[in-house]
Amino acid sequence: MNAMRKIERVLITGVAGFIGSNLLDYLLENSDWNIHGIDNLSTGNKSNLEHNLESARFTFSEMRISEMDSIKPYDVIFHLAALPRIQPSFESIREHVEANLNEALFLVEKMVEEDHYPRLVYSGSSSIYGNPENVPTDENEKIDCMNPYAFQKYEVERYLEILSERYPLNYVTLRYFNPYGPRSFNPDNPFNAYSSVVGIFLDRKKNMKPLLITGDGSQERDFIHVADVASANFAAAVVEGKPNTAVNIGYGSTISIKELALMISDEFELIPARLGEAEVTHANINAAKELLGWKPERDLQAFLKSELT
Repeated sequence: MNAMRKIERVLITGVAGFIGSNLLDYLLENSDWNIHGIDNLSTGNKSNLEHNLESARFTFSEMRISEMDSIKPYDVIFHLAALPRIQPSFESIREHVEANLNEALFLVEKMVEEDHYPRLVYSGSSSIYGNPENVPTDENEKIDCMNPYAFQKYEVERYLEILSERYPLNYVTLRYFNPYGPRSFNPDNPFNAYSSVVGIFLDRKKNMKPLLITGDGSQERDFIHVADVASANFAAAVVEGKPNTAVNIGYGSTISIKELALMISDEFELIPARLGEAEVTHANINAAKELLGWKPERDLQAFLKSELT
């Protein structure tokens, strides 16, 4: 990895969510940065932050991004706030546009307005590839957004690309594949039926319910532990220069949903497939290794073993 950039104060949007709260844990343990986290708690849970609220290096504000007065205090902004659910994005259209597109663009507008350009680490999505022609899939794959959520995530990417030709933006887009891990399933989240399938399966197993597999279960996913996602965010924050590019963040291998289910329980049922979801996600992560000096370290099977014993 390149030498660390000078960073003192950072912002995490969506800090009370699954990935945001795990990123907070990682940064408090692996950096000396002062961290401000914001979340409107529409899907995040403040209980995810309770163990860190007493930290002298962390402050929390319950607010929307568009309620921020200034971004000048920050050297890095980790933008994770979103409504990351494919099926609801077909239904609550304006709500998802506001959360997934407009809130991100507010940050960019603030950069231009204040002439202050912190490193922006943007949480993108592998859903923009749709059903890719090439597997494993690298960052040059044709974009094929099959649902509004994917399109909104890609819109932000394109805005960053286009606006960086006029303004001195400094960003890295991380295209997450299928994150899983602690806090992925929030029973109070109204969208929890669309959270990580790993978390859903583990919750149903815990509650002695059959696992529900959409379609025939042959669809394949590249699962990446949230701690590895957090370390990728850290690597993207400290890399030198102005990368202004997107990189895949996945494990680099796949497993079918039926195989995953059988690793957790032999009690399962098949339910109708969901439209707008890919048949396979499989990341080529060479760019992340080369640009960020990052690679995943946590194995899905080991995680499941620890959760089921």
